[in-house]
Amino acid sequence: MQNSRQSINIRTVKIFKRIADWFARHPNGTDILITLAFAVLAMLNLYVNWGTYSRIPSYVAVILTLLVILPLAFRRRYPLGVLSFMTLAVITFRTFSIPESDFISYALLLAFFNAGAYGQQRLRNWVRGASFLLVVGWLTYSIFFQQRGSDLPAQTILYQVSVVLLNVFLFAAAWWIGEVFRIRNLREVELQERTRQLEKERDENARRAVMDERVRIARELHDVVAHHVSVMGIQAGAARRILKQQPDKANDVLSQIEASSRQAVAELQRLLGFLREDNQIDDIAPQPGLKQLDYLVQQMRLTGLTVSVKKEGTEISLPPGVDLSAYRIIQEALTNTLKHAGPVNADVTIRYLRDALELEIRDNGPKVPQTDRETKGRGLIGMRERVALHGGDFSAGGMAAGGFSVKAKLPLTGWKK
Repeated sequence: MQNSRQSINIRTVKIFKRIADWFARHPNGTDILITLAFAVLAMLNLYVNWGTYSRIPSYVAVILTLLVILPLAFRRRYPLGVLSFMTLAVITFRTFSIPESDFISYALLLAFFNAGAYGQQRLRNWVRGASFLLVVGWLTYSIFFQQRGSDLPAQTILYQVSVVLLNVFLFAAAWWIGEVFRIRNLREVELQERTRQLEKERDENARRAVMDERVRIARELHDVVAHHVSVMGIQAGAARRILKQQPDKANDVLSQIEASSRQAVAELQRLLGFLREDNQIDDIAPQPGLKQLDYLVQQMRLTGLTVSVKKEGTEISLPPGVDLSAYRIIQEALTNTLKHAGPVNADVTIRYLRDALELEIRDNGPKVPQTDRETKGRGLIGMRERVALHGGDFSAGGMAAGGFSVKAKLPLTGWKK
């Protein structure tokens, strides 16, 4: 039995919830239903209280009643116009002393509330104030001046005063409730707008993150592939030239090519493996740093490039991002020297400053047009992007006496040893 009652209660709640959802989704239909309900109840009240009252024809009373009630169907779309029209209609209605009263007053209060909740900012208070003064003023006049010749007892006068005060209170309450609903509606609109803005920013951030990640991965792929392929190309050319005269040395060079190719393949496999797997920590391996600089220099020397490294200042522990970028910049600069100038001399200077790390890579290659290296490949672009990522300074170009220079400054602001 108890389960049956609970089941009935649950079904009842679901029915009321569906009805409430329908009203929320169809505000215009809700207004029409409320208007029809008011009209039916007002007609019934008019019929019951009409009796032998015959100062005006009954159809005139019906028309005036409907003129007061029916505009409620447009109370959300034209709140101020509906209140203005209904105020004049109610005063006209009262002027004929039609016996129906309750539902006419309720309808006017509902229109007064909607004017505050949905009316325009500039005219809302003016229209409500005028409506309030007209209705209360006419009510006060009809009670205290139209009947001043009558000998009214004190009890009747007190009742009439209470009627006026009650109407003032009801209009004030409708005014306040309308303001509360207006503020709530404004907050809902602001919240919806803020939600849309946050969703837009979230999508934009997601697109930007994807683009940044694609650029970062492209930069890593370029640094890995370009370096190893360039080294292998130079080594292969050297091996071809000495293959017949110095087969043992050529064999050593081929071994270096084999090692470089394997390392390149291993690094590419790690990068591609990272891209294929989901939920990976943002840590693309390998992540070399300046500690691997000696191995890089050894590789470049095997290609015939003479590399010297000079360190200035007190060597400190670098942030991982700065360490990786410094290594990649030196790697790319030496690779560019090898590609564009051949086996020349290159000097690498690393300066450890208090708040920054400075890099300078210079070579004594032949003098080339200013934009020759800048327009071939993406090496300089990648180096510039890495420096910009850390908010540093970057410059690169040919020198007056010949050769090429790359300078980069990577800030260490906020990093503690």
